[in-house]
Amino acid sequence: MAQPVAEANLSLKRALELMRARDPNLQLAQTAVDQALADKITAGERPNATLAWSTSKINPAGHNGSGDFWNRSYDTVVSLSQPFERGGKRRHRLAQAEATADAAHADYADSVRSERLAVTEAYWELKRAEQKYRNAQMLAAIEHRSIEASEQRLRVGDLPRLDLERLRIDAAAADNAVDSAAGALRDAQVALAALIDITAQSGELAAMDDWPHAAGAVDPQSIRGDATEPAEAVLTRRPDMLAAAKRLSAAEAALELAHAQTARDITVSGQYEHNPVPPAAPTVGHTLLGIGVSVPIFTGNQYQGEIARANADIDAARANLARVRVAALADVQRARADLRAAAQRVRRYDSDLIERALAAEKTVETAYARGGLALADLLDARRALKATQDDACDAHADFAEALAALAAAVPEETKE
Repeated sequence: MAQPVAEANLSLKRALELMRARDPNLQLAQTAVDQALADKITAGERPNATLAWSTSKINPAGHNGSGDFWNRSYDTVVSLSQPFERGGKRRHRLAQAEATADAAHADYADSVRSERLAVTEAYWELKRAEQKYRNAQMLAAIEHRSIEASEQRLRVGDLPRLDLERLRIDAAAADNAVDSAAGALRDAQVALAALIDITAQSGELAAMDDWPHAAGAVDPQSIRGDATEPAEAVLTRRPDMLAAAKRLSAAEAALELAHAQTARDITVSGQYEHNPVPPAAPTVGHTLLGIGVSVPIFTGNQYQGEIARANADIDAARANLARVRVAALADVQRARADLRAAAQRVRRYDSDLIERALAAEKTVETAYARGGLALADLLDARRALKATQDDACDAHADFAEALAALAAAVPEETKE
């Protein structure tokens, strides 16, 4: 049973550590690696020898002579048979198993890449939901303070009752927005908790990291790999491409193995026979030796089906490699384009756009309090402030997720 984590305020680094330790998808991928390594051991094993013992010529009436078992007229045969593979079957099996094991390792790396991206996106979605929840609370607090001030103005006859009712309607809408934001926050907590296997503690989760800044985000030196690096070069480092390529190698080795089945294996056997003879013929001796060689005759199976299936598997592996390549190229190009667009949006909001929206709302509120502006202007200013804050939050979240998507699409150089 998964144990709860001690901290509820998670950093992204801590969330990724929990993912590596607790994610069941990674555990399944690791199991696949272990299975492939076990298959590799099996592929390298040679055929076992067979030891056989048989005793015949046992007379149920007891007429088998006198003396102990070994000196009676039983015919006892001990034989040892050893098959020898031909055609390089073991070599081809090992090549297929090794390629499959390499593919399993690449699959594990690709699972880590995918799960890392999922956890990172869920973390920033939690940060987005928290920020929007705070924005909704702030607007609701402003609306309720305005109602209190407007009620005082109404008592002295300085405000029409219609304006007060409109403020109350807007305050109710702001409260509904708070409830909706709280539901979105809860969903984001559950989504992240499910990925790192701490669902029982999901209601306590909070993202403590700040938004990443967009300064220099499109600088080639600030992202994984040079932004001018050809996408084709990037593909050589992607684990999904490595896995697909290794599976093609495994299919080719399987074809070689299927052809090797047409090479006839040889079984060599040796035999020892003990047969005490009657006293009348003592010169015959009691011990006989024998050797034998057996070779299969392909009278019914020429292994054509196995060869045809292996050829079909190669075609399927090539098609899968082409499919993965197209998807990976699109992933790299999309990630780079999304990061550039997201960086431009963040830079606009990171300037003075939020401060100007706050200053504009305060100016309109002051002017309205002094009777210089209509209520509609005040409500529009508040809605504009809320929309600007939410848009800025979305821009930061999109940029953070675009960085994560680029890190997944363009992996670092593998360090030996």
